[in-house]
Amino acid sequence: MARTALFETDPGEERLTPPKRQIDGEMDITPLIDCVFLLLIFFMVTSTMQGTPDVDVPFAHYGTGVPGRNATIVTLRNPPPADLGPPLVILGDGRGPQADFAELKTYVEEGLRNERNHVIIKAERTVPHGFVQEVARIVSSVEGIRFNIGVQEKR
Repeated sequence: MARTALFETDPGEERLTPPKRQIDGEMDITPLIDCVFLLLIFFMVTSTMQGTPDVDVPFAHYGTGVPGRNATIVTLRNPPPADLGPPLVILGDGRGPQADFAELKTYVEEGLRNERNHVIIKAERTVPHGFVQEVARIVSSVEGIRFNIGVQEKR
């Protein structure tokens, strides 16, 4: 039995078929990006955020104390909040004048001439360690000086 078409077409008329898709050389990566973002959001929501735990620093152990009246004392303080400069170098036990590094060296040499060969460096907790090292380097550059770091016991 022969098949017959339901609708006959004219010989000059073309069939209405969808055009064939042309294959282009690019790949659509939109679904891949969607999956990556979904995974990223999933891991961000389900992970627990932990900060680094505080380190319990051991107590300062010291042998013999250096009497303050027989030593040259240098105090390091952070500047006031309005001033964003470097820490302040104060000659004496926090009550003396402010000084720069050249005046600090002169102050230490003067103390050595007055037979105070120990220098005690006191610094606030928030003074950067690098600044304390710089002051210690300047103090130890004077011949005959022994410098000490003032510590305060935990209350």
